[in-house]
Amino acid sequence: MPMLEQIIQLITVLFLLSMICERIADFLKHYLNNSSRLRIGDMLTKYSGEDILEDKRYYRILKINIWCGILTALILKADLIWILNNIKDPGKTVGWESIKKYGVIDYCLLPFGIILTGCFISFGSKFWHDLLDLLLQTKNYKRLIADPETYKIDNINTIDKRITLYQSDFIQGAYLLAKQELFANPNVKAVSLRYNENGYYFEIAVKAKDSTISTSYRYEPQEGGAVTIPVSVVMLSNDIIPHTINLGNRIANNKAFDNWGTLGCIVTKNEDSKKRHYILTCYHNVVEPDSKFEFTPNSINASSPDMPGAIIGKVEFAIRDHEADAALIPINTDQLKNIINDFPADFGHPQTERKLTNADVEKGVLAKMYGARSQGRIGKVTSVHTEIKVKYSDKEHALLNVIALSNNGKAISQPGDSGCCILDENNRLLGILVAGNDATSYAIPASTLFLKLNISLIKS
Repeated sequence: MPMLEQIIQLITVLFLLSMICERIADFLKHYLNNSSRLRIGDMLTKYSGEDILEDKRYYRILKINIWCGILTALILKADLIWILNNIKDPGKTVGWESIKKYGVIDYCLLPFGIILTGCFISFGSKFWHDLLDLLLQTKNYKRLIADPETYKIDNINTIDKRITLYQSDFIQGAYLLAKQELFANPNVKAVSLRYNENGYYFEIAVKAKDSTISTSYRYEPQEGGAVTIPVSVVMLSNDIIPHTINLGNRIANNKAFDNWGTLGCIVTKNEDSKKRHYILTCYHNVVEPDSKFEFTPNSINASSPDMPGAIIGKVEFAIRDHEADAALIPINTDQLKNIINDFPADFGHPQTERKLTNADVEKGVLAKMYGARSQGRIGKVTSVHTEIKVKYSDKEHALLNVIALSNNGKAISQPGDSGCCILDENNRLLGILVAGNDATSYAIPASTLFLKLNISLIKS
């Protein structure tokens, strides 16, 4: 992570802590004002024209702020030394849970780290807010200077608008236009909005070299002048395929035993008063890829070792469109003990769903999965805005706004993993795996499926 990004994260943590400190200090200033027992003195009356009295009042307030800062840092275990040693993710260093990772030296330095944090957050939230705003502007200046389009602007007002136009403001509009143009190219198999240390860029996956695809995309917002966005072209070694083609060991279409996938998660319908349980898995796990599903129940076989050959249910609902590839299979209570979320205890179970944003991509959110083939794989979320063309049999089907996942440029899934849960490090459900190739795995966002199917997650 670039140093500027790390500093911004650090300042954000100090800004939030200073806001808490201020609330505590404001309370104590009013509660302890002119306290006869503690003899602190008046802190609310301003002595205009009486410099000596005003200076004394100022130092009384300063002492209250510092002590409140140290108290806040102590309660929340905000150790500045530990934070600086873990600068890549400072938010995870706050709280007493992180003390389990302390060594002997860290324990010795803890009091000094607490005092340092207390002193720094006593500066006040306005100080840290202004500093944070300055750093964000610096980040934007860096982007502005690196863009060749900047030097074509000859109007100071346009430059002023460009300075206040952060990447998050224009990148969504640029991506909407770019994906429409690029996705129409039959040679393009995937279009993603990605992020690296230099900022956002578009990644275009193609099956063959294509001279019509430029290495940059020129976007002209309504205000602020043109913006150039880098484009990375990736050559695919194979098609993007639904990950059910090879043998798995969890759930299969009984009419096509070579077409296996993975149990997803256990859900319930929001409007179901009986709160029945359903398996949420992929449409193509249980319905022939070329068929038109008309809500005719299909018997589904399970091949889990503890239920060999048992029929676990019938498909009650299935959908495959440009946003979803999903099916619901009702199951009874007795079956739950055998098939619920089928994760080993130390891997974790889905606890709640989580909707991802571009900010999560910038942080490199962890993604873990436990599929029928890839049992216990970990990678990162590389994009939350990706359009792909999935090849079902000999036909291509477009899926929009899927999540892209990889580990050092390689997919984290294998054929047979379709339908498995994608979880973050806190076991929040990010999505359901649907397809992949050698370089990238793709998942349908849980938020999309839950809204579209009107379902909720059953916690383990």
